[in-house]
Amino acid sequence: MTLRVLVGLPSLNEADTIATVTRDIDLALSTLPFPVSALLVNADNSSTDGTSDVFLTTATRHPKRVLTTAHASGKGTNWRALFQLLHDDGFDIGVMVDTDLAGVPASWISALISATSDSDFVFPLRPPTWNGGDLTYQLAYPLLAGVFGADLREPLCGDIAITRRGAKLVLEQNWTPSALRFGVDALVASVALTSSWNVVPIPERRGNKLRSFSGEYGMGPKFAEVATSLRERCLRRLADPPPDRFEIGTAQTPPGNGQPVPHHDADIDRLAEATSLRLASALTTGATDRLPDALVHQLRERSASGTLPQGLPWELWREILPTWMRDDQPSAIATDLLETLFLSRVVGHHHEIKGRTAWYDTVQGQARDLFDHRESLWPS
Repeated sequence: MTLRVLVGLPSLNEADTIATVTRDIDLALSTLPFPVSALLVNADNSSTDGTSDVFLTTATRHPKRVLTTAHASGKGTNWRALFQLLHDDGFDIGVMVDTDLAGVPASWISALISATSDSDFVFPLRPPTWNGGDLTYQLAYPLLAGVFGADLREPLCGDIAITRRGAKLVLEQNWTPSALRFGVDALVASVALTSSWNVVPIPERRGNKLRSFSGEYGMGPKFAEVATSLRERCLRRLADPPPDRFEIGTAQTPPGNGQPVPHHDADIDRLAEATSLRLASALTTGATDRLPDALVHQLRERSASGTLPQGLPWELWREILPTWMRDDQPSAIATDLLETLFLSRVVGHHHEIKGRTAWYDTVQGQARDLFDHRESLWPS
């Protein structure tokens, strides 16, 4: 049987990298141990740098096609267009790959496609990086673990495989403004966790920027879009009773590089200073008033003792998440305050793991811990 495979390449101004990604995937498809009929599709947010032209002029063995979406309309807009084509044209499988990567090893494509024989959604499991994955480690992974009872360790990864049935399930969802942007990963992950999903170990790291926060030491629209989408999708699940068990995947996370987490990091040091100043200001201006008194008291104690620059401990962040989730008004805990608290937790995690080589167990422990405290996420 020959599998019909759609390779989705979403982009916005990725002319510098899309040719390499396209060539690597084209070669990978030709080396698969099973026959495929593949189409490479660039879904482009009307780039201004000629991304689609570079894609079309890149020599490939497999045919190519361009889908053009509105300028800068979001990653989710591109993914939805790709899922629609996957479903409507009767492809068996879609493989989504980000186009800002330095390269795509053939093993990625083979592993992701092969695993769709058992599941409608396949996610990668890569070596952990202490200085990357903050949104996953401190927000998406533990929150989805607590709400859905699932050990999905890379729910925000842009490289996934999805079947035609999986695409149909996603297309049937309510595509909110956040889901049409960077929140699309949360949308897809939440659908996967109520369907059939799997993970595959991939030994290579992604060849793109690690840290998501910028020189201003904030994440900007991306944080708001991801957090809003996570909250929207989790609130749907909270309408049902809590999960009674924690679904642990059989695949093991590939080992890291074996190097200890440095005691000092310039990004973390600057982030610690920026977040502590913002939190101290929030405490004096009343921006934290919507938090429960007990949480505000803990933050005030940390401010008075000078320990805000050490970041938030997990136990305090674990108390903040249910407050944010349960509030009837999405704007009650302002997104910029939540982002500051989140980034302070990133600092706190570094303080907890510095000097360690085996640090990833703390990330897994956080997810399991929120699941163990999952009752706090549900309305009383």
